[in-house]
Amino acid sequence: MKMLIIVGFIVISSILGFMIFHFRKAIFVLSIPAAVTLVTLYALSRSDRKFLWPIIGISFFHVFVSLYAGLIFLFYFAFKPFYIIMVLNWAFDTLHTEKTTSYYIQCACIFIAILVFGFFNAWQAIVALSFRRLLSYEQLCNVISSSEKSSPVVLVVNATPNP
Repeated sequence: MKMLIIVGFIVISSILGFMIFHFRKAIFVLSIPAAVTLVTLYALSRSDRKFLWPIIGISFFHVFVSLYAGLIFLFYFAFKPFYIIMVLNWAFDTLHTEKTTSYYIQCACIFIAILVFGFFNAWQAIVALSFRRLLSYEQLCNVISSSEKSSPVVLVVNATPNP
C-alpha cells in the first residue's frame, strides 16, 4: 500500500509540476487527487484508518466512471460508429468515411484502456480497504495488549463483611 501511494504521489507531483509550467489554469483539476494523496500519506504516517476514506472513495468513483465510460463507448461503437470515426479523423488527421482496420484497432485500444483503468481502480480500492482492515486489527490488538499489561484486578467473591 505504501509503495502504491508513493508512486501515485510521484506521478501526481510530476503532472502538477508539468502543469505549473504549461497549463497554469488547469492546476485546479489536480487539486482533488493531490489532496487525496496528501491525506493518504498522512494516514500512512500516522497509521490512522479514518483518513483512508478519501482514497477508497476516489477509487470507487473511478470504477463508476470507467463503467459509465465503457457503457457509453459501447453504445457509440454499436449504434453510432460514424461519431467515433469523426473523432478519430480529427484526432489522427485522417479522412476515413467508413470502418477500417485502424478503426477497429483504435476502438479496441480505447476499450482496453477503459477496462484497465477500471480494474486498476477496483484493485486500488480492494488494497485500501484491506489496509484499513489491517490498521483496525492492529489498533484492536494494541488495545487488547495494553489492557493485558495493566495491573490485575482482584475480585473477592463471597467475602464476609467487616463489622
